[in-house]
Amino acid sequence: MKNELDGKLLLNVYAKVEKHGKAVTTDHGAGFSLDGLTVSQGFDGYEVYFASAKVQLSMGFHHKWHSDAQNEKDMDAFIELIKHINNHYN
Repeated sequence: MKNELDGKLLLNVYAKVEKHGKAVTTDHGAGFSLDGLTVSQGFDGYEVYFASAKVQLSMGFHHKWHSDAQNEKDMDAFIELIKHINNHYN
């Protein structure tokens, strides 16, 4: 399911969490949280971070992303959370 994630989807979800979520403080500074997904960005805005209970994903310049998922089941659940937010919020 990793092929289902792309930069456009991730940035759309980031914007939706920022718009509809609540402000929180993360390891990267100020961020937002919605439905179990927390987002934040690097100090220069070139990196964005996504975190659920079990997966952290970072996306950098040129929309290249990396996750620390321990197994495929955790990554699949993370992708479903991304899709949920994308489909249920405007």
